Amino acid sequence: MPSSSLSAAASAAALSVPVKAYSRRFFLSVCFFVILVYCVALAASPSGLFVLVLLNLLFCADVMFKNAWRDMERFRITLSVLSCVAVLAGFCCVLSKTFFLSPLAEGAAPLHIALSGVVSCYLWICSRDARSRERTKVFIKKLDDFLPKSGRLMQGQREMMVFARELKEGDIIRVKAGERIPCEGEIAKGNTAVDESLITGNMLPTSKVTGSRVYAGTLNKRAEIMVRVSKTLNRSVIAGIIEAIKTSERRRGLRQNPLDGYALWLLLTAAVLGVAGYIYFYWQGDYRRPLHTVGVFLTVLGLGCPLSFFFSAVFPSWFVRLGARRRKIKLQELEALDALAQADAVFFDKTGTLTYGELRIASVHPSDAKNRRALLECLATAEQLVDGPFASAVNIYAEEHKVAVRKLLCFDMLPGLGVKAVSGKNTLLAGRPEWLKEQGVDVPAQSFGEAAVICAAKNGQYLGYVLLDDKLRPGAAEMVENLKKMGKDVILMSGDNEASVCAIAKEAGIEQVNFGVLPQTKAEIVGNFHALGRKTVMIGDGFNDITALLRADAGVVFSSGKNVYNNWVDIIVNRSDLSSITELFSIRRQLAARVRGNVLLSVLCNMALLGWMFFTPPVSLEGWYFLPVGLLGGILIVFFNSMRLLNVK
Repeated sequence: MPSSSLSAAASAAALSVPVKAYSRRFFLSVCFFVILVYCVALAASPSGLFVLVLLNLLFCADVMFKNAWRDMERFRITLSVLSCVAVLAGFCCVLSKTFFLSPLAEGAAPLHIALSGVVSCYLWICSRDARSRERTKVFIKKLDDFLPKSGRLMQGQREMMVFARELKEGDIIRVKAGERIPCEGEIAKGNTAVDESLITGNMLPTSKVTGSRVYAGTLNKRAEIMVRVSKTLNRSVIAGIIEAIKTSERRRGLRQNPLDGYALWLLLTAAVLGVAGYIYFYWQGDYRRPLHTVGVFLTVLGLGCPLSFFFSAVFPSWFVRLGARRRKIKLQELEALDALAQADAVFFDKTGTLTYGELRIASVHPSDAKNRRALLECLATAEQLVDGPFASAVNIYAEEHKVAVRKLLCFDMLPGLGVKAVSGKNTLLAGRPEWLKEQGVDVPAQSFGEAAVICAAKNGQYLGYVLLDDKLRPGAAEMVENLKKMGKDVILMSGDNEASVCAIAKEAGIEQVNFGVLPQTKAEIVGNFHALGRKTVMIGDGFNDITALLRADAGVVFSSGKNVYNNWVDIIVNRSDLSSITELFSIRRQLAARVRGNVLLSVLCNMALLGWMFFTPPVSLEGWYFLPVGLLGGILIVFFNSMRLLNVK
């Protein structure tokens, strides 16, 4: 069935009954169930039991019948349809045993408990789904908190604080150092460095001069600037990202119940067994009592939806999440595993995904061999109190190599340029080579290419420089090779420059590369694959990847656990190695095998229960409770079979 039809059907179900209505019905149904069991145990009158069953159907099962009717109108056999058939068949038996002189299937155990159990289990499943949708709605309302709230509008020499949404194209705004830019535009006056990691994913601040483009939501780190608005906030890149998140959250709430795929087969199985039972007992001599033989058919159909079937996917979902969490993989949407296995193309981000996303010192280049220790001490001392990717790389290197760090008297940080510090009688400089030249340091002319570099000087004397890079995660090449063997296209997309992206792609064994792309462009590339009818998976790490992650059939992120966008993706990996991507395929296979096994066990348990009911002499039956005990036994078998997923690999 087309996905649009599925979405429409699920949307109707999502909007028809809120979570409170499901919860109230479930609570009331459980109360009826407990009272019914108590009355059966006390051998209450059949009419009293019938009234309890009827009240349960009238006040609790109405949504089940509505959902079943909606699905049948779309020619779909779902869990709702299967449950309704079982409940109606069981109710017919209960009705006959209460009021008919020649009750159907006389001698068979009452179906009151099984009927009420189906209603309670169905409502429990629906309340879980509805509660998930309610959480989605609440989360969507909070997404606008990520948008800039206000800006400094310049009217001549006068400055006014206005809401960011009130800014219009052509307005001039002032943005101070440390403030977020409230709209997209071009710098009309001033030079600065802007942290654009939210948009491009680049961990390094980007230098901006007059005429440079800036994005809404990015952080001005260095100096005050004047910006001419070119796009209003509602047309900005970040607003598009927020809207994509909202759309994806609504779509995630419309996913199909995994049990629906098995409902048709269970219904057919129950019908075949019912017909077989009817024929068998008819030819065994009950042809003189046709109502009794019809009762056999209805009894089998009434138990055609085992209570354990409702837990066939729930229990595995619990245990597979626990098992995957032990391996530092958080499965938020299990449907993403199927999308990963069926995907035609797998897209990767570079920084933080294929690579660690953290700069590390790759090589040390002192001006003289004797200055190596002095160079490292100068950098470690100057950067010890700075918060940023450069300082973090220097501090980690200093700790690993036991570099002496001197006490600081004072320091001055210039974002995007460098650090000026005083330690004892020494003045230390650490930063870009151009900035050191501006400070009067004689820096030898040389080309660093696209590499990140930190130069150092002590008391005006040049000491040398260090090169930094972002290393490829372990297992990247093997993982890419495995994906190719599965027949999947592997494509690298990044907002970084061509040289760094191509270098990482070559090291990982990826031939298809897109560099210098913005979040909207990433999403468009993924969308183009969808337009060709191809399924896609996006693997990223940052907010700048979110539109592509949401546009893809499944989104996977590598995360430290602190990222604010974790709720918006399907799978979160808290590991440093890329072999975890390959493990997802194994997890999916084991999960699918457990669900199939549980469904089969549910059917076999019910067949054994039916055989016990119809082929065991009445004197051998252990009272009324053998039926609920048999149903509970099926649930326990499914539970223990699902527990094997705790050791998922």
